Amino acid sequence: MRVFRVLVVDDEAPARAKVLRLLAADARFTAVGEAPDGTEALARIEALRPDLVVLDVQMPGLTGFEVLEALGPEACPAVIFSTAYERFALQAFEAHAADYLLKPYDAGRFARALDKAHALLSAGGRD
Repeated sequence: MRVFRVLVVDDEAPARAKVLRLLAADARFTAVGEAPDGTEALARIEALRPDLVVLDVQMPGLTGFEVLEALGPEACPAVIFSTAYERFALQAFEAHAADYLLKPYDAGRFARALDKAHALLSAGGRD
């Protein structure tokens, strides 16, 4: 079984820690790094080439959407947006997000988002 590589991006350290903890419980994924803002996210995505990014929307530097725009469609990994704001959901799905997590979410909701991302990646989407 292929293990997909994940980068966690959020400007709040507790939010990153939660995602990393939840990821550790799923053998289909492995965390390869984290970033506290959009600018660092862009650099780490380019350096680490993750299969999936769990990406906050509003962050210092670049927003999550600006990170994706800067990468361009060919270099963009699969994305699960994780945000406290409902108003970005349509924009997230227009950007082909695998899922949209509205904070606060629980382990069950996170697992369902990973299931969607796993199905997408296994089918060759964003691969």
